[in-house]
Amino acid sequence: MTILLSFLASLSMVAIGLTQNSTNPSTPATSGGQTVITSDTLDLNLSRTKGQKQGLFRGNVKVDEPRFTMTSKEMTVFFAEDDSVQNVEAREEVVIKRKDGTSETWSEKAIYNIKEKKLTLLKVTKQPKAVSQDKTVFADKIILFPEEEKMLTEGASRVMLQKP
Repeated sequence: MTILLSFLASLSMVAIGLTQNSTNPSTPATSGGQTVITSDTLDLNLSRTKGQKQGLFRGNVKVDEPRFTMTSKEMTVFFAEDDSVQNVEAREEVVIKRKDGTSETWSEKAIYNIKEKKLTLLKVTKQPKAVSQDKTVFADKIILFPEEEKMLTEGASRVMLQKP
């Protein structure tokens, strides 16, 4: 579930996504290995003198990349000094679905740390949920390491096992 965006590529993908969203929302969002982000609005701060570099996507946010789709109401992309993507934070009704159908997650807040390749699903008012073919996990905090197929939970946790 890694989001690999270089600074320039992310700007061009944002432009592509915003163009597709405004002209024809039914147009497929990805082609090849692209990651496309669409939203109703984008506020972009790339100046070092005005705080941390970031892009704030608001309204009907959708991330479409070759391995997954993610939807939320709001998402902030934080850039490092070298303009690489550092962290991604999605808020409100965050749903992440793997395109191979093996898992889905729901949460009120999700943070993806690019360097650590770690996705953290957080409770605001209700527990996040991670569903795979044989189990459903609820917890106050679910930490996923997608490339290692590893999961940790913190706080109140519950696992429901299903027969595949």
